[in-house]
Amino acid sequence: MGNNYTVTIPGEDVRETNTLTWKDLHAAHFAFDSPFEIPLIDDQVFSADEIIRIIPGKRLVAFGTWQEKPVVAKLFFDKKHAKRHMEEDLAGVERLRENKIPTPPIYYYGICKDKRIYILLFKRIFDAKSLHDIWLKKKNPERLLPALKGVTVELATQHVLGILQNDLHLKNFLLTRKKIYTLDGAQIELFPVLLSKKTSMHNFALFLSQLGVGTEELQMKLFNHYASSRGWLLKPEDTTELFMMIKKWNHERWLRYQKKIFRESSEFACMETWSKWGVYDRNYAKPEFERFLHDPEMAFHHATAVVLKAGRSSTVIKVTLDQQELVIKRYNLKNFWHRLRRCLRTTRAATSWRLAQKMKLFGIPTAKPVAFIEKKYFGLRGKSYYVMEYVPGEHGGSYFMRHRGEEEKVNEMVARIAKLLKNLAKLEVTHGDLKITNVLIDDQENPRLIDLDGAAEHAALSSLRAGWRKEIKRFLENFQDDPALQEKFKHALGGEKAG
Repeated sequence: MGNNYTVTIPGEDVRETNTLTWKDLHAAHFAFDSPFEIPLIDDQVFSADEIIRIIPGKRLVAFGTWQEKPVVAKLFFDKKHAKRHMEEDLAGVERLRENKIPTPPIYYYGICKDKRIYILLFKRIFDAKSLHDIWLKKKNPERLLPALKGVTVELATQHVLGILQNDLHLKNFLLTRKKIYTLDGAQIELFPVLLSKKTSMHNFALFLSQLGVGTEELQMKLFNHYASSRGWLLKPEDTTELFMMIKKWNHERWLRYQKKIFRESSEFACMETWSKWGVYDRNYAKPEFERFLHDPEMAFHHATAVVLKAGRSSTVIKVTLDQQELVIKRYNLKNFWHRLRRCLRTTRAATSWRLAQKMKLFGIPTAKPVAFIEKKYFGLRGKSYYVMEYVPGEHGGSYFMRHRGEEEKVNEMVARIAKLLKNLAKLEVTHGDLKITNVLIDDQENPRLIDLDGAAEHAALSSLRAGWRKEIKRFLENFQDDPALQEKFKHALGGEKAG
C-alpha cells in the first residue's frame, strides 16, 4: 500500500513507513497495523505509529505525531459521509469545551492533501487510563468506588448542562490523578435545558449496566450518589425503575454484541473454507495458532499437548502455542447416527463460544474464550473445537478436600461459588451440568465456571425457575458424602429460588 520509504528514529531500529492515500485507507482491514504518514492540506504531515481502532471503509484512530507533538488522530474516509462524520465529532467536542467539560484539546482539524480524508488531531494525554481498562483489571470493585463516584458526578454535571452522551460507555472516560476527561464527541447531543429525570436515569442506567451482573450494591451506591449530585429525593419506585432500565440495557447490549462475536470486527476474525468455519480472537493470531486454525488436529499431536480428558463425546487437551497455554476441547462424533443428529444443529463449540462471550460481557468469571472451529462436510456440520485460555488452579471438589477443617476458608469459598451461580441465573442462564468439577478455583481463589456446552438460556421466568431448581438439586448431589458442606451450600443458594 502506498509508497514505501525509510524513517530513522534516533536510538531505535530503522522501520518501514507508508505514505497512505484514500484508496489505501479505504481498503485497510481490521488487521491493518502498519506505521504510516498522511500529508495534510498545508504540507504538514501526520505520522501514525500505533493503530488503536479501525472500522473498515469508515474511520481509523491512531497514536502518532504532528509538528513533533504526540497526538491521537481520528481519520474519516467514508466514501460519502467522511466530512459529516468529522464535523459531528468536532461539534460534540466543541459542546464539551463550551460547557467547560474536560476533554483533550484539538490541535488540528480539516481535510488531508488528497481531499478525501478528513482528520482530527487531539493532544495525547499521558499517565491516564480509560475507565474501561481500570474496570477490567479490578480485583475489588469497592476500591474503585472513588473513581466511579468521580465519573458519576461528571455525568450528573453533563446532564444538568443538557449534555447527553448517546453512545455512553466506559471507554468514553479517561482518568488521570487530577482530571476526568470525556472522549468521543460524535454521539453527543446538546439540549437547551437540563435533562429530565427520566432521560437522565435512562442514560445513567446505560452507564451502570456496563458494570455487569452481581454489582447491584455498587450500582445502588452510585445511583444514590448521582441523585445526591442532582438534588433528588429518591422514592422506592425510582430504584425499581432504575433496575428495570439496567435489565433492558443488558438485553440490548447483548443483542448487539452477540452479532459481533460471529462476524469480522476489530476484536474477532472469521475463518471460512469449504471444509471449515470458525471465529477467533485477533490477539492470538500468531504463527502456531494460525497453523492450528487451518489444521485443528495438529494441536493434538503437538509436543506440548497434555490430555486432560479422553472421552467418547469429547477430548480435552492443554497445549502451548506461541508461548500461550491453551485448553482445546474437541467435540467428537461417536458414530454415524450421532453425526446425523448433530449435523444440522448448532455445534457444542459454537454454544460454548457464545455463552462464554456472554459471561465475559457481563463480568461472570469463566476461562477466556479464544476461538471455535467447525468442520463441514458438504455444508453439514461435523467435529467442532472450542479453544479457551488455560487457567491455573484446581476444581472445586479438590479445593474443599484440601481445605477441609478450615472453616473460615470453606465458608468464604461457598459464598463466592453461590454468588457466581446466582449471577449466572441473573443472566437467565443455567449451566446444565453443574458438577463441582466444572467449578474451577483459580490461583487467586476466584471460582470460574467451565464446560458451558450444555448451558441453556431461558426466555420465560417459569423456565428459569424450573432450570434453577434442577441445577441446584444436581449441584447439591456433589456433596452427599459431606452433609455439613451440603448444608452450607443449601443455605447460601437460598433454596430453590433463581437468582
